[in-house]
Amino acid sequence: MNFDWTTFALQLVNVLILLAILRRFLFRPVAAIIEKRRAETQATLDAAAAARAEAEQATTRARAEADASAAARHDLLLQAAAEAQTQRAMLIEKARAEAARIVEDGRAALAREGASAEQRTLAQVRELAIAVASRALSAQPDGPEGYAVRLGNALRRMEASERDALLRAGDLTLVSARELPEAVLGTVRHTLQIYGVTARVTTDPALIDGIELRSKNGALRNSLAHDLEALARAMHDVRTES
Repeated sequence: MNFDWTTFALQLVNVLILLAILRRFLFRPVAAIIEKRRAETQATLDAAAAARAEAEQATTRARAEADASAAARHDLLLQAAAEAQTQRAMLIEKARAEAARIVEDGRAALAREGASAEQRTLAQVRELAIAVASRALSAQPDGPEGYAVRLGNALRRMEASERDALLRAGDLTLVSARELPEAVLGTVRHTLQIYGVTARVTTDPALIDGIELRSKNGALRNSLAHDLEALARAMHDVRTES
């Protein structure tokens, strides 16, 4: 068998020409398309990573703002509670001073009426003043939980007709001196659900401390302000009688 170098050379030239044509018209366009797709895919991945990073930053900012808002609200509640306790202590001290003044007024009046009458009347005035003050001050519950319990007890003691007249008259409102803790608010709402009613919730700093129910037909008083008003009236009656 003879090897034809001429034929081999021609075939080699044809192969080289074919490779050149494929390189020019096939390999380069395909490589360009692949590179373009790779660049587009990378751009999409970069955009997704940037969006995810921005979302994480927004979530972090929102969480920080929520924490700051909760902390500020907690501080305001603590400040309001401290102010209410201070005001309550001042009013109680004022009530005690008023009771002492009534006793002193009674003592001065008795001095003009004679020693014997003085002792008897002074003892009566002192006993009445102490009894009224002690009753009003000892009736104060310990914090919002105590007022919630006292409110529930007051509703149970009411006559059914009187209770229905209050609870079903319309515009039933639960009023507290300051914003109630969720646990206390839940207790009061449970008490009202027993009687098949609900109430909107609001605050009135004038109560000083306590929880009251109000409707178009009246109010169930249950606050330090109301107790102090009753104390002042009782002391005024005692002073008038003396």
